[in-house]
Amino acid sequence: MTVSNKQIPSSFRAYRPKFIQRLGKIVLKIFGWTVKGTISDKHSQDKLVIIVAPHTSNWDGILGIATVAGLDARITFIGKHTVFKFGLGTFLRYMGGIPVDRSKPGGIINNAINQMKNINGALIAMSPEGTRSKVKEWKTGFLRIAKELNTNIIPASLDFAKKEILLGDTFTPSGNNEKDIADLKEYYSEFVPKHPERY
Repeated sequence: MTVSNKQIPSSFRAYRPKFIQRLGKIVLKIFGWTVKGTISDKHSQDKLVIIVAPHTSNWDGILGIATVAGLDARITFIGKHTVFKFGLGTFLRYMGGIPVDRSKPGGIINNAINQMKNINGALIAMSPEGTRSKVKEWKTGFLRIAKELNTNIIPASLDFAKKEILLGDTFTPSGNNEKDIADLKEYYSEFVPKHPERY
């Protein structure tokens, strides 16, 4: 099995057309990838922040969209605005994408928080690095969202050595951003990115 909608609670399902779900599974199968792990049913009415790392290539986005389709997840994800062009932009928005101009990052976090406040069972995904390039420090927007919504974080990883996407165990922020980021970086150090030199 490459991926299944049974890996997430039914409350997080988007109920997209079957061909969209099959397309996600086919893309993952063609490239030899599988999705491991689950989001527990105990979170079915929760708001959850999903962070996806390591992020070093455009392949991360392709595999991520295929995973969203295969899981049939109703999720909001944040992406670089330049990717949202022409027909691809329409499809990405349909799948839950929000284009972000990274030269003006502040407003999108507030918008995401406001959108999620009134929804029971909401998922938002983002890259803590904020870019495919090597960075010294992670962005703290995901921690701000988790704090404002008083919710937990699901660390999702891409491992190009194993060709696996893993939905990890729930991470509860401590309120100390430096400690939380250090702990999460240590967790993600186990996974092999597409371009290790960028991570």
